[in-house]
Amino acid sequence: MRTAIGLITLGLLGGVVPTGLPGINHAAQVLAGTAGALLLSAALCCLVGAVATRAASSFVPSAPRRQRRPVAST
Repeated sequence: MRTAIGLITLGLLGGVVPTGLPGINHAAQVLAGTAGALLLSAALCCLVGAVATRAASSFVPSAPRRQRRPVAST
């Protein structure tokens, strides 16, 4: 969350402060790209997690083999 706030703040400062009001168009494009990248990365993380969970749940471990000779007890 701090990274997102930092990127948004840098986008506003870098787009508006040097150029004044005409830079708002540029800042809007930067902020839209930042928001899109954050949403895309969040969606990819959710999808990867869901696929990994589904793959792990379908894996059935094999039953342990029975020993041919009994284990000697002392």
